[in-house]
Amino acid sequence: MRKLIIAIVVFILASCHITPIWKIAQFESNPFLITENLEETGHVINGTVADGVLDVEEKTLAINANENKIQIPLFTDAHIGRTDSGVIEKYDEFLNFLKDGNYPFLINLGDLVDQSHLSDPAVLDFYTKTANEVNGNHLFVIGNHELHEETSESFDRFFSSLNKERETMRMGHYVYGPLSIYVLDNSHGVFGREQLAYLEEALSKDESKVKIFLAHVNVASGRAPDHSFIITGMSDQREVHRLMRLMEEYGVSLLLTGHHHKGNIAYHFTENSGEFNAASLHRRDTALNIESKGYFYLLEIKLQESVIDIIQYSTETGEQTGKVFSFSI
Repeated sequence: MRKLIIAIVVFILASCHITPIWKIAQFESNPFLITENLEETGHVINGTVADGVLDVEEKTLAINANENKIQIPLFTDAHIGRTDSGVIEKYDEFLNFLKDGNYPFLINLGDLVDQSHLSDPAVLDFYTKTANEVNGNHLFVIGNHELHEETSESFDRFFSSLNKERETMRMGHYVYGPLSIYVLDNSHGVFGREQLAYLEEALSKDESKVKIFLAHVNVASGRAPDHSFIITGMSDQREVHRLMRLMEEYGVSLLLTGHHHKGNIAYHFTENSGEFNAASLHRRDTALNIESKGYFYLLEIKLQESVIDIIQYSTETGEQTGKVFSFSI
């Protein structure tokens, strides 16, 4: 038992970057007060990188969001290029799903890379293909694996061409019709006091009908009988409680997270707020059964029924699995 505990501690320390909380959100202004309208602004991703910056062209959109039903593709933890045993990467069906759906934008909850740079040809190819199927609006949450070969600053620089007015691309506020989306950064296992203060300021001014948070690291860890007890999840429970309080006080219906890999966990904090922890896009077969079989999702926001359904699809077949996770608005 002692050897097992030592091994777990070593694994955790080897997997983490120790970053002072005060360095996570040192910005000149609140990044959540600059709102990007996904009905109006899109991009063409050219698939090249110059001086560490992704080459894109902005384009004007004229989309009218459906006020009754909004559908958004969702995935997490692609880990492109992962070389561990048992890994299976099959993404053709997911790309076909995007082509057939004519979706306005896409949510990626982080760890697109495994141990490579954002400019790695395989990573860049996947990002370019997916983004260009959704008006160039591939909403990318920074994950902990983005920090293995990159830094927070190089991530911001890489995607800075998408909106030159924004100081950071790791945190942002997007709107689509009645929907308000906050992209958060907990890639170091914490949000930091400043980021949460910025978030609360923006929420206090937000009158959108539906609000959701996006983050990489699972927040309500330890509530399922699995490895979230000791390996994944937030390191400061005070931040967890503060985020839950913000959700309840400002009417945020849903927090979407990844990182856990096995995922497919729905936590209901209150009657109208909760977290969905998504399973990874890539599949890995292991004896311990702590990895995903490979899934992506379709987020359906139904305003008339006051419900958000998260419909699960198999990455290998592109078909629905029959699982649907529901949250109240």
